[in-house]
Amino acid sequence: MNNLSIKCSQIIEYMDGIAPIELAEEWDNVGLIIGDNEKEVKNVLVCLDVTTDILNYAIEENADTIISHHPLIFKSIKRIVNKDWKSTLISRMIKNNINLYCAHTNLDYAKTGVNWSLANALKLNKIENVGEGKRIIYHNGDFTYEQEHTLAKVGTLETTQKLTSFVDTVKQALNIDNIRLIGKVDNIDNKYINKVMVFSGSFDDDILHYIGSKIDVIVTGDIKHHTAIEMIEKGIYAIDAGHFATENIIVPVISELLKKEFPDINIISKSMETGPFIFY
Repeated sequence: MNNLSIKCSQIIEYMDGIAPIELAEEWDNVGLIIGDNEKEVKNVLVCLDVTTDILNYAIEENADTIISHHPLIFKSIKRIVNKDWKSTLISRMIKNNINLYCAHTNLDYAKTGVNWSLANALKLNKIENVGEGKRIIYHNGDFTYEQEHTLAKVGTLETTQKLTSFVDTVKQALNIDNIRLIGKVDNIDNKYINKVMVFSGSFDDDILHYIGSKIDVIVTGDIKHHTAIEMIEKGIYAIDAGHFATENIIVPVISELLKKEFPDINIISKSMETGPFIFY
């Protein structure tokens, strides 16, 4: 391994190329949240959420930088005192001189971000944007181009298959044992699908406006009760695979991208084995 010095600013610049800050929602908190741009980086930990277990692992592995999908600091914080779990984590990160960088909704929108990775994990073909998006102007030397990014993606299966068979595909791809299936009960066993929409994390009701008759099923998470009722009434089928499972697939993707871009630093990944819910 070469002794090439990599600064945190270089990691940030690369991550901003993958998921431009401009793509983040106004209410979001992304970018470098804790740390120093000029800090030399040697060990990076990629994760979905920063938890006590994740930080313990980061310290054990001598990680100097954590890249997470969900922001540890989201709402405004008026004080940092070691009487609540979040303040304790922030204090420990500062004491251990660990940078924290977050790519959240900007990574959801990104061309090869969370939703694209979900579609790719399900082996969808011809992945396309769907719904309202954000346009970003890119500059590459003298060449300038504009590109649209959306949250939801649509793709097709290699072959048409039964919905019940596709459920098994989702479980295997996302390494989960349970899903919630939404649709007309009397037609589920005879439902065939080919065109699939993906929307990682928590399902946004606004997406219902963009679901046409050509979309056979949605793979998403955190579908609310009233939204499920509306889906059934509209003849929409959906697989609620959970917030965790539909987003956790981005962790190894980002890890591999960083390994290729920065072969001289150590990149590791860590996530909860399962989501925060226990199913009996």
